[in-house]
Amino acid sequence: MTQEAKECKMSDLVRLSGVSKQTIHFYLREGLLLPPVRTSKNMAYYDESTVDDIRFIKEMQEKRYLPLAVIKEVLKAKRKGQDLGEEDHLFMFNQMFLQARNGSSEEHFDEVSFLAETGLTKNELHQLGVIGVFSQPAETGNTLFDGFDVAIASALKELLTMGIDLEDLRLYGDFLRLTRLEAELVHDRILHRCAEEKHQPLKEIQIRVEKVKSLLAAKAYREFFINHRLHDGTKKGDN
Repeated sequence: MTQEAKECKMSDLVRLSGVSKQTIHFYLREGLLLPPVRTSKNMAYYDESTVDDIRFIKEMQEKRYLPLAVIKEVLKAKRKGQDLGEEDHLFMFNQMFLQARNGSSEEHFDEVSFLAETGLTKNELHQLGVIGVFSQPAETGNTLFDGFDVAIASALKELLTMGIDLEDLRLYGDFLRLTRLEAELVHDRILHRCAEEKHQPLKEIQIRVEKVKSLLAAKAYREFFINHRLHDGTKKGDN
């Protein structure tokens, strides 16, 4: 960190980090950056670490394609002296978010451009916020979405186009909540079960967790289609 960046105004952050003022404000609202010290209503000074944090966020987005929610946790851990930036952690994060690579994770979209990019209607976006897939748009209309949000919304829009009802997507809000619980369990029970124990490589943890989920998904679909075929056969026999 240079002496030049030790006491930063917003204009300094923009110049030193190469990130727009709008994006920095978004990072602040999302809790990724430490809040500034305000000396007056229109003047604020940022901690000397803020420029490094912004550069770290950009690197994690551009090289690892991580969503901001994950980057936020990595930054929080770093400030507590933990190292979630170790290569095995980053490898797992990288593998988990490969599907978001079809969009620019650095680019951010306001509501209007997000709807245009994904094909969602304003009502559909509102309902996806209600069921918990996305954050509810702010009353000010300043909610921003990233490339990962675009990938998710585009995939959900495809399901809607194929015949899934909007209300049916509530299932994926429940799925998201359960997945967050799963992430918490993996973290607490495996990664930090005991400070003295070294956990297995994160690649192996990811493979085993995904294996359980894929087997359960296969079991559910298999049972449904077997039962559906039997039910159809019974109906035909009754005729």
